[in-house]
Amino acid sequence: MTLAERVLDPGPIPYALIDLHGDPDLEHALREEGLDPQATTYRLIEIPLSAITDTASMPWPRMGTAYVDALRSGQEFPPVVVFRNQRGWSLLDGVNRTHAHWVLKTARIHAYDLLTSRIPPA
Repeated sequence: MTLAERVLDPGPIPYALIDLHGDPDLEHALREEGLDPQATTYRLIEIPLSAITDTASMPWPRMGTAYVDALRSGQEFPPVVVFRNQRGWSLLDGVNRTHAHWVLKTARIHAYDLLTSRIPPA
């Protein structure tokens, strides 16, 4: 498995300018890590879906098909949000989007990589 990312925008992209999916999940995750969302910055990258280490523990069978169906019909979703860990990438936001791409066997996915972080490597 390759962990190499392809940088699409090196940033720093401020939190206020990232394309979110319209829910508070990312803000909640950042606050749980002791980060002020408005003070975080990102870069836009493309990574192998298999490099998101959380995928092994996700409840795939219980996930619905709404996002899968939407992707199949051509709908585009914002990038997921990740941070680097010792084995690959950890997911901060985008479980449903990641699941849909996994079901559709997408090789690579766009992601915002958290640049300003106090999150320790997993």
